Amino acid sequence: MTQYKKSFRIYAAWNYQNEIEDLNKASLEGWQLVKGGCFFSKYVKNPDICYRYQMDFGKIDDMGRYIETFREQGWEYINSTFNGWHYFRKLYDPNLPEEAYEIFTDKESMLEMNKRWATIASAIGILWVLIAILNTIKMINHPKLPTLVILVTVIIEAIVLLRGGMIMRNPHSSRNRKGDNTFIVLFIVFVLLGTSAYLFLDSKRPYFTTEQQASSIDHPIVENRWSSFDIFYKDNYYFDISFNASKPMTLSIIDENDNVVFAKTDTSFNDEIKLKLPKGTYTYAITCTTGFHVKCSVE
Repeated sequence: MTQYKKSFRIYAAWNYQNEIEDLNKASLEGWQLVKGGCFFSKYVKNPDICYRYQMDFGKIDDMGRYIETFREQGWEYINSTFNGWHYFRKLYDPNLPEEAYEIFTDKESMLEMNKRWATIASAIGILWVLIAILNTIKMINHPKLPTLVILVTVIIEAIVLLRGGMIMRNPHSSRNRKGDNTFIVLFIVFVLLGTSAYLFLDSKRPYFTTEQQASSIDHPIVENRWSSFDIFYKDNYYFDISFNASKPMTLSIIDENDNVVFAKTDTSFNDEIKLKLPKGTYTYAITCTTGFHVKCSVE
């Protein structure tokens, strides 16, 4: 009965040599790679043979010719991942020198492969830097918790990608730092948690618009409460408020304990206000003696 297993391990791209070493070790133990992957690899049990593995990176236009080129050099193609890594193997012969198991015949070829990954990582890192700058501007103009969370997440992503790009471009840097594999796992967990926290916090904000108007009224309106919204966590909230009336009117925002957290009295008002509100339920209220038009948006 054929025996298979899966290995759930994540490797830093700039430390791909660690993955190659683990594949070689698994082969010596009788586990031969069936499919390599970014997050897990699949093996089949076969102690009768032993391979040496290598990896290449890059977008391939003519996959058939690419595979054939390596086959002519004695390398068997295994598979490719969605993000551009390609796995190869060669039967191990202890009588052959170690140079026979180098996939790149010269140093320039290896550096060219490293450069391909570094270029992509650096481009994404620069994009993340630009996103971080935009979120920094948003934080300056409209400081709020979801923006802060995604800003920190994006900054960390940019630093890690740019660092990886610099390591890959440096031919003298060490690519066998075992600690980096743990680091990349923690990094992925951090990014997932940061992105999830941002989406959760943003989904709990009361994004909505409400409007009230009357061309005239028969009796004075005294603190008529006409629309409510919930705040799920303490933060800065931004209100676009506009109203018009022929005589002064008052628009208020009242909390669930009947405390007025904002009030504006005038015949006309059109502005954005910032309120730091704790968790609770809030209500708009109007006091006026004439016709009016009120529109309020919150985020």
